[in-house]
Amino acid sequence: MSTRKTKPIGLSSILSRDEMNDKHPGTHTVPIYQSSTFIYESAEKAQQVFRGEEEAYIYSRWSHPNAELVEKKMEQLECYGLDLKAKALVFSSGMAAISALFQSVLKRGDAVIAQGNIYGTTVDYLNHYSKEWGVEVLYADLKNLKDVEALLRQKQNVRLVYIETPSNPTLQCYDLSKLSGLAKKYRALTAVDNTFATPYLQQPFKWGIDFIVHSGTKYLNGHGTGLSGFLVGRNTGFIKKEVWKIRKLNGTIATAFECWLLNNGLKTLPLRMEQHSKNALFIARALEKHPAIAKVHYPGLKSHDDFNLAKKQMRLSGGVLSFELKGGNKAAQKLMNKIRFCKLTASLGTTDTLLQHPASMSHYFVPKTQREQFGITDGLIRLSVGIENTEDILEDILQAIK
Repeated sequence: MSTRKTKPIGLSSILSRDEMNDKHPGTHTVPIYQSSTFIYESAEKAQQVFRGEEEAYIYSRWSHPNAELVEKKMEQLECYGLDLKAKALVFSSGMAAISALFQSVLKRGDAVIAQGNIYGTTVDYLNHYSKEWGVEVLYADLKNLKDVEALLRQKQNVRLVYIETPSNPTLQCYDLSKLSGLAKKYRALTAVDNTFATPYLQQPFKWGIDFIVHSGTKYLNGHGTGLSGFLVGRNTGFIKKEVWKIRKLNGTIATAFECWLLNNGLKTLPLRMEQHSKNALFIARALEKHPAIAKVHYPGLKSHDDFNLAKKQMRLSGGVLSFELKGGNKAAQKLMNKIRFCKLTASLGTTDTLLQHPASMSHYFVPKTQREQFGITDGLIRLSVGIENTEDILEDILQAIK
């Protein structure tokens, strides 16, 4: 008998296949388990399950086959090629996952360090959380490592450093290795919102990060058909016990149908992220030359401040860019009203190109002074570049800028 180890299958193979276990019937792909509860063959079996002596599905608010399938794929994605294990839980939205992270890690009297140029609803949540739950929120420039260390040294109650890279919507990148090293030095945890990059382009665990969150609504689903979110952690026991309990009690697990849609999107994630990145780089280079645009923010451009860092941390630069119109808010409003091919909406990560104005849309609830402090100005436009023909995308943007 050969003792040679079986070579692990590739990332695209993991995502495109539905590997079943004995809990599933003999179908080619996993069906939608549209059931609120699960039955047992005997009273003894039911009692063993509820005592935790046997594994089985109990109630779809706790877990279900469709959730378990996408969770396993996400664990393999985030840990692919790395010598570690992680546990993933799927949620009803990205914000549900982020909320579960904060609720499980942060207690009254704790502090969290976060950058200011992150997803608007995350900022809104943190501002609300600090008032209602007694958690101190410290906004900082995470590129200034000396200031970050000074905060960690002075504020011994800092429990979590929360990072978004590339950031939404300014596309700045942050050094995950150095930030995780600083946090560990002062016994704090780190979390990264990996939505823009996805695990295909960036694996934060490689750089020592403790938790990863995703809005599965975006690139993981990829088609704009449903809401979902993930929280993935290296401390598998903490995720299984503390985070799972919060998801169970809050009832924020993604439904069977949402997980089924999410799984269909995951099957083509590598193909889509390659094309998104290719198209975004083409559009970014073209817009960088336009006289009406003051600056293009895209980590794949050599002019970007974080070009070298992004090249180190990411396989490709992703599908989102933003650009600053010289005409400010007036020019931004004009562009939004003139687009015909691109679509005006606050989301991102779909196969078609989406455009939005953060100051009046996704970051409207962020105080203006706080927004502008971190580069989210009235003339900033965020563009989620789709997988369409690039000439069609560019032509529409250029005619709208005129």
